[in-house]
Amino acid sequence: MVLIPRTLRIRRPRHTGIAVGVVALALTATACGSNDSSDTAGSEQTASPTAVSEEPATPAEAAQTAFTSYASKRPFGDTVSALKKAVADNGMMILGDLNQAGALKSTGLNLKGAQSFFVGNPAKGKVFFEANPAIGTVIPLRMYVWAGDDGNSHVGYFDPAAGFTAVDPGLAEGGKQMAMAADKIAQGATGGSAQPGSKAAASFVSVASAKSFPDTEKALKKSVADNGMMILGDLNQAGALKSTGLHLKGARSYFVGNPTKGKMFFEANPAIGTVIPLRMYVWADADGKAHIGYYDPAPLFQAVDAKLADGGEQMKMAAGKIAEGAAK
Repeated sequence: MVLIPRTLRIRRPRHTGIAVGVVALALTATACGSNDSSDTAGSEQTASPTAVSEEPATPAEAAQTAFTSYASKRPFGDTVSALKKAVADNGMMILGDLNQAGALKSTGLNLKGAQSFFVGNPAKGKVFFEANPAIGTVIPLRMYVWAGDDGNSHVGYFDPAAGFTAVDPGLAEGGKQMAMAADKIAQGATGGSAQPGSKAAASFVSVASAKSFPDTEKALKKSVADNGMMILGDLNQAGALKSTGLHLKGARSYFVGNPTKGKMFFEANPAIGTVIPLRMYVWADADGKAHIGYYDPAPLFQAVDAKLADGGEQMKMAAGKIAEGAAK
């Protein structure tokens, strides 16, 4: 249910903080770097594996998020340029970008513009990961720029305040700060104001793994393939955070989906690029116990477009099977 990224340019901060390394894949769905975790902190993790609980898939209490979009007064290219400037003006950084429109050309789908940007503040990101490494399911924040069939451009994202709270209520204040920054950035990029969309439950689902962090990563890759999907990219957060002095025992995001169905969703509504590819995040806590986490995609699909509700339910089922298969 995901487009295949062809190019994903990564920018590493010149100062200490979170540097996000998202690896792009070619259309063969061969995961770049996904078979080599020797550069991650997780590869050094030697804690004994933990037992899966009787109810391994644990959704946290859902916080209400909303799909927020801004109609731009600028064409797509100028909106992208304005977004980059607004990010810097608000003391943040673009840590990576995903050219979805460029990648989809190879499928025969010619969008007028679709590109995701991963936005954050490295120093503050380090603080959040120190408090709770599960926050890697949320940050860096995806801010998505796209053009509709009429050529008008938009910026969209899901309210990060709810995402922070769903992961850890103790990080709620940080989520509010991120939400304020995202709003200022989107306004600066578009010259417009927010157009609140449908609300959705930001349900953070976590699965306790019975394996070590490296073995959980390997099992996730196998489970993705076993369920007819692909790993389209990965983000080595633990490896990047080593440069800040933060040595996590494991933290890596994988972007999972099915290219053919992804094309169908983008044809129906290109705003779905705010959700897919789906981030499935593997991390180890302070005790070395490995976990798999993600946000339930069903309500997010529906919040973007009610017509995509069935696709969101399918993605939810697939994500659950993948996570359970990886954790056992």
